[in-house]
Formats: sequence, structure tokens, C-alpha cells
Amino acid sequence: MYRFALVATAALLSACAGTYTRPDKAAAATTKPAAVGPANYVRPCPDLPANAKEAYDCDRRSILAMTGEYRVRFAFDETLPLKAGYTQKPQQRSGGTELVFVVEDRGDFIALQHVLVMGKDHMVVKHWRQDWQYQPKEVLAFRGNEHFEYVPVDATAAAGAWSQAVYEVDDAPRYAGVGRWVHTQGVDAWTSDFTWRPLPRREYTTRSDYQVLGAINRHTLSAGGWMHEQDNVKLVLKPDGTTEALVREVGINSYEHTKEYDFGAGRDYWNKTSKFWNDARAAWTHTMASRRAFTLQTKLDDKPRFEALFALADRAAKGETIARGEIDHVLNRAVVATGGLAKNP
Repeated sequence: MYRFALVATAALLSACAGTYTRPDKAAAATTKPAAVGPANYVRPCPDLPANAKEAYDCDRRSILAMTGEYRVRFAFDETLPLKAGYTQKPQQRSGGTELVFVVEDRGDFIALQHVLVMGKDHMVVKHWRQDWQYQPKEVLAFRGNEHFEYVPVDATAAAGAWSQAVYEVDDAPRYAGVGRWVHTQGVDAWTSDFTWRPLPRREYTTRSDYQVLGAINRHTLSAGGWMHEQDNVKLVLKPDGTTEALVREVGINSYEHTKEYDFGAGRDYWNKTSKFWNDARAAWTHTMASRRAFTLQTKLDDKPRFEALFALADRAAKGETIARGEIDHVLNRAVVATGGLAKNP
């Protein structure tokens, strides 16, 4: 089924951006050892790059290597209370089956779309997206309280680096970081700088004791798939823009290649809705760039913001052509121009 059912929405967790929870087996699934992978696995960059061109090509192959069909496991553990009197929360475990594919490749820019295909009924949920930009001139930074603004990237920091921008299920922005891929000692991995992001969906509706998740993100490839590791700190954002650390958290999102699940429904959904989502991405890009600094509305007409775009996607899936004006109408209400606030250290 294609429709973004409300029960599925409530179950989505925002890991890199989220997943659905399987309460019967989720905890056991996340403790299962990672797959070893095929013995004939060839790394995207088996030799140390000799120059900038080789490094760029290695980086591209590494990003593209994250595409495929996966069984995904998400594990989050608060590890160290940093504020006096804080009590650690229970560990969080969830999992799902996810399809990752390229939706745009311009050489120095690659966009990877994630689509969940869930359970025996093969329910399809458009999931998060990650955009990779080589030597970025600027990134869209989260500033707290649903505020975002474009900030320049120092030319020295950008040289040879890639930014990764992560987007919500409806293509709204979440966070962006800058880092470099390394291809040494048998490892292909990218590590970000310290970035701010909104509360993850797994805690957005259950917690109000912190307002910002600060993180260093690492993506590492392996023969069995890839892993997204997060070194998180939960931050209280004060009215004057300063922060106070609440607790540290470790997140491990593992993507294990699988051939044991049929992702055909996900591909069918994308075939029917890709034009609409291409238009939506273009509309988001234009709307955000024209504001430069803005507040993102989480609700429209007292309903979660994503419902407005997913209602249009439902119509597209049925064969209806959605005019760009309908998308713009949603985004013009969702993206409100404003000034900058707190500064991400």
C-alpha cells in the first residue's frame, strides 16, 4: 500500500531520520552481530588515492556504495549524564527494511533517497534523503527552535571535503555537516564536523527537556553494508542562545545487505511518484534559498506538516498530475522568513 498511514507515521523514528519499531523482535534484532559480507568484497577505494582527482573518484564511489536493499537496525544509548541530577533514559532499539537509491547525480552532487518497505503487506513509506555536495560553498544550518539559515563554508574547510545534508520524509531540512572521506588502513569512512539538528522523531513527541541534538556523524562502509555512527549530545537551548549539555548518547544505525525481502512495492511507488517528489525537491530548494533564514512550521491547519505533501503524493500515485503551484502553496506556508538566532559552535 502506498498511503502514508497515520499509524505508520506515529511509529517512525528519526534516526538519521527514522524507522518503524517492531516491538516483538526489535531489541533482539539490534544485538545480532553485523553480517560479515562476501569474501570477494572489493572496497570502493582499495588503494590510497595518489592525487585529488583519485580521491574525488574514491569519494564518489563510496557515496554510491550506500545504495541497495537493506535490513536496518537502530540502537541509541545514553552513556554519560552531564547535568547534575539527570537520570539516563532507557536504551532505544528499532529496525526495518529499507531501499536506498540515487535520485540525482551531477558528479559533484549526489542525492540518495531512502524508502521503507515494511512487513508482510509491503507498506511503503517515503523516508529520509541524504544529499552530498563536493567542496560546498555553504550549508543550511539548524539554529534551534525550528530556525534554519544558510552559512558559508570556509574555503580551507571545504577543500577536498563533502557536505552531507539530511532531509525529512517530506523533504524538509533537518541538518547538514561538512567532512572528509578517508580511504586508509582498509577503511572507507566519512566523518562530519559538529552539527546541530532538531530533536529526533523518536523523542520529538515524548521529551521537552532539551531542544537541540548536537552530533558528530560517521559513515563507514563494509563488506556487509554500511554503518552510520553518531556521537550525540543533548543540549538545552537557553533564551539567550547559549546551551547547556544534558547527556551524551551513542547511536549506531547499521545497514546490512539483504536478499531475503521483496522491495518491489517500493520501486513501484517511486516509479509512480518520482516526478512529484522531483518537483517537491525543486520547490523546497527554491523556497529555502529565497528566504535564506527561516522558521519551519511543524503543523499546517493543525495537522503535521508532512501530511499536506503526502496527500499530494497520494494523488500523484493514482496518476494525477500535480501542478507546481499546489506544492508552492504548501511550502509558502511552511517556510516563514526570519532572522538568525543561536550560533552553532
